[in-house]
Amino acid sequence: MTRSDYNRRVRITRRKLLIGGGAAVAALAGGSFVFRDKIRRKLDVWTRKDSFSATPPLVPHDPVADATTIYVGRDRGVAENVDSALGKLGGIGKVIGADDLVLIKVSAQWWNTGMTNVGAVKQVIDHVLAIPGFRGEVVVFENTHFRFPDRKSEDPTAGLTRAWTMESSWNVDLPGKEKGRLLDLVDLFRGKPVSFVGLIDGGGSDLAEDPWYDPEHKHGVYGGDDRGPIGDGEARDGYHWDFGNTFRLARSRVMDAQVPLTWPRFTSPGSGDVIDLKDGVFRREGDRLVATGRPVKFINMTTCNEHGSTGITAACKSPMGIVDMSAGALGNHPRVRGYQSVHYFGRLPEISGERSPTWRMAGPLAFFGDKVRKADLYVTVAEWVAMVPDSGYDEAAEDMRQARSCAVKTQRVVVGADPVAIDSYCAREVLLPNASKNRAMLDLADPDSKASRFLRYFRQVAGRGTLDPALVTVA
Repeated sequence: MTRSDYNRRVRITRRKLLIGGGAAVAALAGGSFVFRDKIRRKLDVWTRKDSFSATPPLVPHDPVADATTIYVGRDRGVAENVDSALGKLGGIGKVIGADDLVLIKVSAQWWNTGMTNVGAVKQVIDHVLAIPGFRGEVVVFENTHFRFPDRKSEDPTAGLTRAWTMESSWNVDLPGKEKGRLLDLVDLFRGKPVSFVGLIDGGGSDLAEDPWYDPEHKHGVYGGDDRGPIGDGEARDGYHWDFGNTFRLARSRVMDAQVPLTWPRFTSPGSGDVIDLKDGVFRREGDRLVATGRPVKFINMTTCNEHGSTGITAACKSPMGIVDMSAGALGNHPRVRGYQSVHYFGRLPEISGERSPTWRMAGPLAFFGDKVRKADLYVTVAEWVAMVPDSGYDEAAEDMRQARSCAVKTQRVVVGADPVAIDSYCAREVLLPNASKNRAMLDLADPDSKASRFLRYFRQVAGRGTLDPALVTVA
């Protein structure tokens, strides 16, 4: 054997040894990580803090600072109820300026009682466009957390799924239509400065294959587009994941429940301006984003229903349709290992859903409003509300928000700037009088009800919001 042959064989042998050794080390490291993770999870259960499930304290109200007014339209049909509530406010021009870029967030993940009433959305847009000398634009948006995989991520219709495309049998209330979709608004406002955007989460989800009451996935597949968060210096649309602004709460002696702050960036199909919900409006100049200084106003149009995890879903819970749900539990992007998504923040896997403090999701929702953007105006539409009757319903066949047997017509529109005051009014005056099977979780007179805990914790984290009805003027 020549010396060169010998050297080559030594190099090959060393290479195999290094590769094999590296693989063995990696396998040992991986096994060690899995073992440590199992131990940590056991310790998380064994050292669980009672405070994580305890009823939050009622932060004292300031009788001056916490005094607020909400404006209610009722019993006159959805369009007239919107007109009445906004009229009592003094007109939408009290909030919106003639040059504003107006963002209107709707609820569109579920149809029928689960979506924002289509006629109410139309009426609010009409009010904005009727502002004297209006030169701005309206962008209606929502993250349903579903997407159409056959469309490009940059396509603003890729996320217009679920109630945007699924026909609803009630809660439509458009003239001449017994049934309808949120996308029917596109034709109604064609030629006007109004556009529609569906947001798409940044990561994939382990729940993508779930049928979600749409087994053929005709109206979208759950989960994001796997592009991950927007990177430093990237000018693309998508989601920011801010791990430096993580909402945390000690769950045990060894683990925190934690959710990274997330918010969207998307392009207006009308003007082409780039809207960063936290940082404002930009225009694209090549690969750069240049701030325009254009004023933004944010109207959050919400539904009002009972909810098994929080007692009530209305104004306080509505940012769930803005945050990125793939940035945590059941999202499968590697960067979110060990994090909870907002919806799963209070869930304890080893405890049944009824006893898990799922109402803790109020924390990251309130944190979002503080760190990203609070709505300038909430319009909570309770033309119909969803409530489980004493007899129950067929949960295998349909979601509560789709089930006709759960739908109750209450004919209210509630407008204001305080989401806690709106939700507490809706719990007391709209939901509780119509409640049956789940009445106990809506009772704000009980500090331990889910709705009480949810609203108390939201208020505690937000540092604002009025639960005391004596401080809320109902106009």
